[in-house]
Amino acid sequence: MLIIEAVVDQPEHGIKKGDRFRLYIVDAHHHMGREGTHRNTPIGAYDFYTLLWFELKKMSQHLLENEELLFEPVSIKPPKLPTKLFSSRKSWRKMNHGWMVDRTIVFPYSDDYAKSKIDEVAFKVSNDKIAGWTTRAPHSSRLIGFLRLDPSDGKTFGLDILEDEIDRCVDYLGLRGIKLHPISQLFIDDIASPSMRTIFHKAGTHSLPIIIDTRNIRTVLKLKSLIDTMDSVKDMVVPKIILAHAGMSPSDTRLYESLCNPNIYCETSSIHGLDVPLLFDMAQKNIGSNWSEKILFGTDYSFLSTQANEVILHLLSRNFNGTLSDIQSILGGNAMKLVQTPYRRKSASEISSLRITCTRSPSKTRHLLENEIVKSIGNGDLDLQSIDLMVPGGEKWPQLQPLFSGGFNGIHFRSYLLSLKSTNDILLHLWIRESPRQFLSCAILSLDEIELMSEGAFSPQRLNSILIDSILDTSEIVESPQILVRRIQEHILKSTPNKS
Repeated sequence: MLIIEAVVDQPEHGIKKGDRFRLYIVDAHHHMGREGTHRNTPIGAYDFYTLLWFELKKMSQHLLENEELLFEPVSIKPPKLPTKLFSSRKSWRKMNHGWMVDRTIVFPYSDDYAKSKIDEVAFKVSNDKIAGWTTRAPHSSRLIGFLRLDPSDGKTFGLDILEDEIDRCVDYLGLRGIKLHPISQLFIDDIASPSMRTIFHKAGTHSLPIIIDTRNIRTVLKLKSLIDTMDSVKDMVVPKIILAHAGMSPSDTRLYESLCNPNIYCETSSIHGLDVPLLFDMAQKNIGSNWSEKILFGTDYSFLSTQANEVILHLLSRNFNGTLSDIQSILGGNAMKLVQTPYRRKSASEISSLRITCTRSPSKTRHLLENEIVKSIGNGDLDLQSIDLMVPGGEKWPQLQPLFSGGFNGIHFRSYLLSLKSTNDILLHLWIRESPRQFLSCAILSLDEIELMSEGAFSPQRLNSILIDSILDTSEIVESPQILVRRIQEHILKSTPNKS
């Protein structure tokens, strides 16, 4: 997380000079794999974020000297649980850096692995590689994988092949969204094709966001037209789409008319120079009160580099007309809301359910349990498929608190879902929830309960009351943190008898 410090008093927001806040950053546009001279792996991403931080500090000094900043970037604070995980195995410790960015949405390049066989979907091998990076420890604590498709496969092999690849990537690989590139895959004139409608509808049924490369306003308008048309058809499910590069059209009011559609968002990579303030000013003037909920931060690494710092520094500057809540929404909150459906995978057996609540020392209990789980992952007894943190309900992001008041930034680090896999491929979803009422609730959830959690938008304010009441009503109550940890361990061991 990025720690920032107020440079001046801001009485209109209740902020004093010297107050520090933490910002959770999500990179919504990041490539991995290999395409010609472009190559990137998880460690390449972490190295890039380390460079991004050093460049951010360097660039901020000039702005501070000219009194252009409201907030100074002062340090990096890694999130505790992922940091524990990276520290649990010697070979992982060298990758425990680059924590300016907390989560990264990654997808294939138009890469060298595409079209490896003429009788299968183009990006099958590429999607497998993304899943291999994003659903295994330790990278599964930092990376969120999107699949990639070539819509022309639907014309060549039939529309079923597109649906089957989406099902495979969601149900068996655990990927969480889709990347499309009209220019690279040469379908810019076929955005309303049956293949695209099939992809969009299937993405909607799986609640998968789609990020689509947009290099001009014409592509944006074609996509909006497709969304509007699909939305008018009965039983057609419309997905959330993210306009990569904001259509490279920050001066065009038609971009913001498109963003007024509740299913359309944009992303900042490639926006630079005077276009950076223009994007945010135009959004504020043309979208309405929820304008900051429609923009996601992205880097487009490795095609682009530290250019992304221009966006961050503008958000921290006196020229930005939004609030800290707007900044957090743009830098991470909006991406979290779009991808934070619980991790699902059908290829593994389920562990039997368990509910257990400790009524004493919730923070101590949580730390003890985390330490034991991290130890099991580091030893190879369990693998981490994903960490899904609770995010706020509603459209408007909550007000950020300074560090001296707890530093709450909207992300619930004490309420999250761990998706874990045993060595014999048994999947368990462990929901750990530290309540302000001074208890720690742990529940191993069934797939049906995971669906209920999905309907709650992964927010503690909006979670289905049936799920919460069921867990509390059927919970085994213990008073000792050690007993809770032991019961969880015993249950996992009992449910995985073939563990090697």
